[in-house]
Amino acid sequence: RNNNWLEAGALPSISANASQGFNWSENNNPASFIKGKSSSNTLSYGADLNWVLFNGFKVKISKDKLQYLQEQSEGNAAVVVENTIQSIILGYYNVLLQQEKLNAIQKLLEVSSDRYKYMQEKKDLGSVSTFDLLQVKNALLTDSTNYLMQELAFNNAQRNLNMLMAINVENKYNLTDKLEHTKNILSIDGLKEKMLSNNQTLKNQYINQNILKKDKGLMKANMFPVLSFGTGLNKSISGFKQGEFSSNGNESFSYYANFTLSFTLFNGHKTHRAFNNLRIQEEIADLTINEMELSLTNDLISAYELYSARTTILSLTKSSLENAELNLQIATEKYKSGSISSFEFRDIQTAYLNTAATHLESVFNAISGNTDIVRLTGGIVEEFK
Repeated sequence: RNNNWLEAGALPSISANASQGFNWSENNNPASFIKGKSSSNTLSYGADLNWVLFNGFKVKISKDKLQYLQEQSEGNAAVVVENTIQSIILGYYNVLLQQEKLNAIQKLLEVSSDRYKYMQEKKDLGSVSTFDLLQVKNALLTDSTNYLMQELAFNNAQRNLNMLMAINVENKYNLTDKLEHTKNILSIDGLKEKMLSNNQTLKNQYINQNILKKDKGLMKANMFPVLSFGTGLNKSISGFKQGEFSSNGNESFSYYANFTLSFTLFNGHKTHRAFNNLRIQEEIADLTINEMELSLTNDLISAYELYSARTTILSLTKSSLENAELNLQIATEKYKSGSISSFEFRDIQTAYLNTAATHLESVFNAISGNTDIVRLTGGIVEEFK
């Protein structure tokens, strides 16, 4: 709203004025020339225009600064938007993570439930002992407890996502996406170049540096003379009454125009000190930008290496999960045929659950790492439009 030429001082200021006056008096002084009651009235109105024609290019500098201030505000809002988008993305995939974990535990719970029913039938036939049945039942109870705890984690993740989106926390969703990630082929040199040109936090610092330059320009403009123009007009109507004498409708009209040139010759070097102070602040801003570029480059390299490691781990855990699934299928058949004990089968079940959870967390970590890189390179708004 402030980014306009009027706020910058490019346009003249115009003011209008009007006044109405009445005066009554009663003079009983015998030495006075006018005795008795008298009254007078006046009406005056006019307008004035003032326009600064030159003040050391302050108008242009002020307009540029206002433009940068607007861009700074938009840039600060963009950072908030980027952080919010990233939080929502990770919140969404966290719901998927907890949902997939819940599905894995449910699959294991179904196997434990079938195994308990199978053992119950064998117990009724007298082919297994009560001890073996109790072991299977304990496994079923453990899986049921794990399922309830994971269901609680899933519900909490949904509520956190709703809170991030600023909507009713009790909303429920049926998420149909799969928790999966395909490795992106990235070039660290290309990422660095993109980060230095698109990172919003760095762009905001560049804007702040430009604002300091404009402040320095405004302070330097105080060393120049100021040329201003003023013009105006005024009209007055007056009337007078004293006894039998009266006079009404007396008018007067006046106008003026002038140029004013002012120049500060000496103010204790206050302007020079302020200018030098701003120059130091500008140098500090330059150092801050250099420090920020180094810090962001370090963060980007760390994020790139972490993402590469996570995608490699994801590939390894995927192979481990395939092996664990196959091992569980074989163990189920062996357990039914009596080739392995309930303790061995339970160990294989637990190994499958741990492997599935590790794989799911690896997928989430890879997605999180990719999101960090996209945010650092300033593309999170475009990427997840």
